[in-house]
Amino acid sequence: MAESSGIARQATSMSISELAYRIDSLHAVGDSAGHSVAERLKWAFFPTPKISKRDSVMAVKAAREKKNDIDSTYMRLPPDRQQEMLQRIKMRLNGASMDLEFAGYLAEDVNRMEREYKIEILNKITLSLTCLIFFFIGAPLGAIIRKGGLGVPVIVAVLVFILFYILDNSGYRMAKQASWSIAFGKGLAPSVLIPLAVFVTYKANKDSVVFNMDAYRTFFMKLLGMRLKRHVDGKEVIINDPDYQRDILRLNALTDALRAYSHSHHLKRLPNPIKVFFVYQPDHDVEKIAAEMESILEDLGNTRDKYVLSYINRYPIISEKAHTRPFDHRWMNIVAAIIVPVGIVLYLRMWRFRMRLYKDTKQIRHLNDMMIKRITEM
Repeated sequence: MAESSGIARQATSMSISELAYRIDSLHAVGDSAGHSVAERLKWAFFPTPKISKRDSVMAVKAAREKKNDIDSTYMRLPPDRQQEMLQRIKMRLNGASMDLEFAGYLAEDVNRMEREYKIEILNKITLSLTCLIFFFIGAPLGAIIRKGGLGVPVIVAVLVFILFYILDNSGYRMAKQASWSIAFGKGLAPSVLIPLAVFVTYKANKDSVVFNMDAYRTFFMKLLGMRLKRHVDGKEVIINDPDYQRDILRLNALTDALRAYSHSHHLKRLPNPIKVFFVYQPDHDVEKIAAEMESILEDLGNTRDKYVLSYINRYPIISEKAHTRPFDHRWMNIVAAIIVPVGIVLYLRMWRFRMRLYKDTKQIRHLNDMMIKRITEM
């Protein structure tokens, strides 16, 4: 077995049938060595002397008639004979210990080589599978990632490869050390990347913008209650100018609607927990107000006046549902209410949105007055 390391290094150049043959050979070597050690130990500690039939019958008869006490027999021996017996027993035990130690080293070496051969067999299978996995990851990524030029796809590809390298290398080392099973160690990386390949392929077929960073940014800003800002720039070509006189009337009506809404809904008060989590009542008034405000600002966005554009960008974006309930689905609100710590956090978060809506109504009324004043001066 001295050349075991050299044989293991040659495993990569062997075919699957050759590796299977080597594994069978290792089994034969291990079995023969184990049987050899077992026979030596058997003859050393449990010898079966060859005696005649007459002597064996007499031995059986003597064993039945009287008890043989090994300690008494040993104590009747002379001291020099006792010392000789102890030395012989010690030599036999040392020899058995050396045989078992050699058998242990041999079994460990055989098991290590067998694991390397089996790992190499799985390597030849997973290598081909990995090529297909990366194809079904890379091709859809090229179709999905449309912004960022060459940089974003390269970064995503490098991250995916780093993930594969870490999983594959960790699985190989753990399988080689027998800490994990060989199938689990070599199958770890494909089992993680196959769902990813299926996901990105499905999204590419559905023409989904998975890596649209603006969409993720908007989602997390809404989730954390961060305010979205307007970005309205002046248009180079304006086909229809704003209807300023009509917009003034609509702004005055919007101011009156906001004042009435703030007075009737009492946004500063804590909301009723029953209505929040169990009995949902949609706020159609704020939806109408937000829709009317967006319509007015869209018409005013056709202006050439820089002050009007500046006022438009200062208008807040109204959250139409965050101040009424935590989630859109009723069952999710009920579950959030049952889980008390989560329910309290969501309740206070919703109250925060109510206070923000109250401030937004005041800011919108103030901006309406400034907008009307500016339009009048034009």
